[in-house]
Amino acid sequence: MTERIFLRHPVKDETVEVRTGFSWAACLLGFVWALMKRMWLVALLLLAADLAIGLIGFAGVTADVISLLLSIVFAAYCGMRGNQWYRRDLERKGYVVLSQT
Repeated sequence: MTERIFLRHPVKDETVEVRTGFSWAACLLGFVWALMKRMWLVALLLLAADLAIGLIGFAGVTADVISLLLSIVFAAYCGMRGNQWYRRDLERKGYVVLSQT
């Protein structure tokens, strides 16, 4: 069961729910997920990493398999860290933790 964290912005009077644990959206969508969450720098870094991993595949058949494995590992890493990145981004924007359930 995933835990939920509620963050509130003191000026905007807005509350956001952030789940803990694995993020399937971050795993499957990568930089598109970051764009949807308005995390511009994270989206740019994820896109750059995706492109770099994709370019490895042009080196040959063996590199193609390596590129596929790196893509899977990178997607899993994004899924494991996605909710943490989102929470940290909200805290940098001024949101404060209300409660954890």
